Amino acid sequence: MYSVAEVDKEICASTKCRLCTQFCPEGNTILYDDAVGTAYVAVDRCKGCEICVGICDDLAKHHAIKMVSIDQVKDGFEISKVGFKATFA
Repeated sequence: MYSVAEVDKEICASTKCRLCTQFCPEGNTILYDDAVGTAYVAVDRCKGCEICVGICDDLAKHHAIKMVSIDQVKDGFEISKVGFKATFA
C-alpha cells in the first residue's frame, strides 16, 4: 500500500512554523491554511518521499507529520481543477 504524509493538526496548529510547506519538493502538496492555522497534505500529489517528516522531526522538533497508508488518511484532500475537495470522511 502507498504511504503519504499526514499532519497532526493539533501539534501543527500549536507551532505554526510552516517549514514543511517550504521544503516539500512537490509543488502545492503541503499547504498551510491561515484560517485554521495548520498545514495539510493534498494526498493526490504526495509522493511519499518523507522529506517533510525529517524537516518536522529533526529541524523543527515538532513531530507533527507521519507517514500513513493512503487508506488510513483521516482528512485527505485532492487538488482538482475547481479547487480542493475532501476525499475521505
